[in-house]
Amino acid sequence: MKNSIATKITIIFALSFTLVCVLFLTYAKIQKEQALERVRDKQISSINYLLALYERANAPQDLVQYFKNFGLEYVNNAKLAAMVVDKGDLVVARQTPIGLVQSLLYKDDLYLSIKNTTFQFLLQSNEAKNVNDSLLIIFVAAVVLIISLFVSVLRSLAPLRKLTLDIRRFAAGNLDVNIANSFNQDGRKRDEIGEVAYEFDNAVCKIRDLIRSRQLFLRAIMHELKTPIGKGRIVSEMVANDTQKSRLISVFIRLEMLINEFSKIEQLLSKSYSLNYQECHFSLILEQVIDMLMLENFHERVACEINDDVLLRVDYQLFTLAVKNLVDNALKYADDKKAILICSKDEIIVKNLGKPLEFGIEHYMQAFVRGDKNAKSSGMGLGLYIIDQIAQMHKTSLKYRYEDGHHCFVIPLKTEQAKKLKDEKRA
Repeated sequence: MKNSIATKITIIFALSFTLVCVLFLTYAKIQKEQALERVRDKQISSINYLLALYERANAPQDLVQYFKNFGLEYVNNAKLAAMVVDKGDLVVARQTPIGLVQSLLYKDDLYLSIKNTTFQFLLQSNEAKNVNDSLLIIFVAAVVLIISLFVSVLRSLAPLRKLTLDIRRFAAGNLDVNIANSFNQDGRKRDEIGEVAYEFDNAVCKIRDLIRSRQLFLRAIMHELKTPIGKGRIVSEMVANDTQKSRLISVFIRLEMLINEFSKIEQLLSKSYSLNYQECHFSLILEQVIDMLMLENFHERVACEINDDVLLRVDYQLFTLAVKNLVDNALKYADDKKAILICSKDEIIVKNLGKPLEFGIEHYMQAFVRGDKNAKSSGMGLGLYIIDQIAQMHKTSLKYRYEDGHHCFVIPLKTEQAKKLKDEKRA
């Protein structure tokens, strides 16, 4: 999920948080240095003025009160004073008439030490201690704001996962998804994601109504057609001439097969067909193809070369329909009205004699592209589209090549099917 929106937002907020931390730390450091510089100036001013007073023999009676006037206070904590003297970093030292004056840096605080033979002073200023307190409050508020925004944005994106799942369910054929109600319950109808979900739900409702109305219309037509076909079968049984009787019966059988085939095609195009996998040899599929085509001279018009009677794991009825359509298309568009059917361990090939295609094969695999020149573009009609869809449902594809004046339509077989064939031969 490297390119997901959540990942990008996380990166943006992480960079923002890092930038805020760097800016605040830099500004805190600058403020601290400025505060220490002011303390250092006070220390220098207090010592210089004290020396001037001593020169004029006007020394202050209370040194503690004197230094308080410069913002410097006496350190009463003996332990702290010892630590500063022992471990403090020497910033500046100066020998004066009143003694040794030192400026010591200890734990980011600046101390002033005055030492002579009669007394020792250690002074500090509180100015540099709490200089970043207000900045720390602002920093905490900024961090809380950034984290709150980050969590809020992620929570706003969370419904996208549900929306994605609903779209996938709808694409898989579940027409009963109801997105708008779930978003309304979450109170998200008015935000952008809620609006997208609401509009998508409207589109789903319209598509669902169209699909169901089409299904109802087609099923009503098929139901109405089955009634006269059934009556025709009954009437055909009463025909005295056996030849005419058999022909009429075969016609009605053919009509019944076409209706059933039309039903499967309707389910296939509406993406509502569920595959029923079963294992069967190609020879069994070929027998069903021959029955479905109902050609009196099938073997005269179709040359079958079964090099390997492959064991296939397919939806028997749907895969048979694909092979039947391949052979039917080959016969329909062949210059000599003949076709060649080849089955090997790796692929199923249907060949027919003809001129090269005017456009690429992808053009002819589109739905409702016909092969007659009176149409807006030449093609092979709906047949190739259905075959390609069935092949994709079986995790394979319909390939095409043109060899030696023949159109070759190929359905590659899965590797496990070829493996099963090898295992059977070894056994």
